[in-house]
Amino acid sequence: MKKKLISLLMAGALAAGLLAGCGGKDAQGGKEAETPKQEEAAKPAQEEQQEPAQEEQTSGEKETLRLVIKDVSPEDPVYQEWLEKFNAELDVAGIGAQVELVSMQSGTYSENLALLLNSGDIPDIIYFQGGDEEFALNQNILEDLTPYIQGSTYIKGMIDQRAYIQTRQKNYPYLLYLSVMSTKVPVIRTDVFDKCAVKDAFLADPSVENYHQLMKEAKEQGGYLAGYTVAGDLAEINNVFDQAFGLSTTWVKQDAGYVYGRVSDAYLEELKFYAQLYSEGLLDNEYASNNWEDKENKFFGDGAAIVSGTQGAVVDSYNTKQKKANGDGAVLTVLPPAKGVAQGYTPIDVSKESRGFAISALSEHKDLAFAVLEYAASPEGRVLDLLGFEGTHYVLDGNGKFELQEAHDNWYSVIWGLTDNLDMDQMSENTPYISEPGEKSLEMFLQYSSNDNAVVIPSDYAVAWDACTSVYKEFSADFVMGNKTEADWDAYVEAWNNAGGAQVTEYINTVLE
Repeated sequence: MKKKLISLLMAGALAAGLLAGCGGKDAQGGKEAETPKQEEAAKPAQEEQQEPAQEEQTSGEKETLRLVIKDVSPEDPVYQEWLEKFNAELDVAGIGAQVELVSMQSGTYSENLALLLNSGDIPDIIYFQGGDEEFALNQNILEDLTPYIQGSTYIKGMIDQRAYIQTRQKNYPYLLYLSVMSTKVPVIRTDVFDKCAVKDAFLADPSVENYHQLMKEAKEQGGYLAGYTVAGDLAEINNVFDQAFGLSTTWVKQDAGYVYGRVSDAYLEELKFYAQLYSEGLLDNEYASNNWEDKENKFFGDGAAIVSGTQGAVVDSYNTKQKKANGDGAVLTVLPPAKGVAQGYTPIDVSKESRGFAISALSEHKDLAFAVLEYAASPEGRVLDLLGFEGTHYVLDGNGKFELQEAHDNWYSVIWGLTDNLDMDQMSENTPYISEPGEKSLEMFLQYSSNDNAVVIPSDYAVAWDACTSVYKEFSADFVMGNKTEADWDAYVEAWNNAGGAQVTEYINTVLE
């Protein structure tokens, strides 16, 4: 759930460009979705979309719907105020429901949510950030959202603008996430970038070699301790370099069939490049222990010249913080992905939504639950969701337009992050909803986007796949830090296969064409 996200114009461009590359996953997603219980659950949903659902929304009595969301606690005064305002708006809109937030224990959200649901305590509206397959495909307690979406106005309008969401919904109709893709793009301070002799050559050709030189020069010109820093693992820097090394999809097609990219020869070459960066002090030598806060603090200080931030919202926030910390010259420049075998950011996984809202198939008020989500997507609902509280996060200027306040920098949408249905003409010229670097990051994402061939891993292989992922991440860190070398590569591939990789690969080759 992010703030300040993709505009309708860019959404249309994305919808036009991201229809390719979906073969195979539709069949897989459909196969997993077609269980008898789910088919039966869809029938009453379609019936409830008709007149009875409308009567339920507008009747005098109000039903209490329980809602659980990551990081949104009923004990937090901010969300107490949000809940009060949101319920008041539902009342004005004639929706016969009031929302009640569910408390969650501190700790890992997905684990605590699983404990809650397995105890039999199942809220009407549930936000998942992983672990949803168990409840959708095995326990059959998540509603197929397809008929609700088809009967909606605002949510359907958002989805219709985005081919990748349409494909995800078709493959896996249980989660809905109307927020920007969480793709992290690299950024650098413009005043530092301008001092780099390689700047013009880099902009003309952002090759792996020119990226390497940029890190060297930026580190020197800015007086940084490192050229690039990431938070905890290599995912953020992979987003920049994967395609340049030939890793354009999760599963790489070879003569003998598909192999997992992280055990391909292309990944070995990428790891060798990262190890070189690490040994030269260009890749932050503390990257493996960094959290997101460490990464950001280093970027705003003297720790690293380049970091990656989620397109739109986070880049916008980084730009604001950099200018506050280092002056207007520190406005950000968004960098393209590296160019090599191919060029592009990490491809979009269209196999399913990785996070988002679900509705309990056991809820007695499924139509009302969806009506709440639909209201949040409406023009009226977007104001509270995206702008926050009047008088705190924004005020109305002399022309009746929304003028954002400093507190808005710390406001994040609660339900939907997309800016569809928010009238940008009503934003004050003094405080545009998103900065130029934030807008540029969205454009850059569109320019260098493509679809992935990732497939939902069935629950039968889930344990094996988790083990494989652990093997790959551990070896990657050891290789980059110099604890492993190319001589250990074959042993790593064998360990990955033995952990279950061979079994999963065999399955993947029955799914992908």
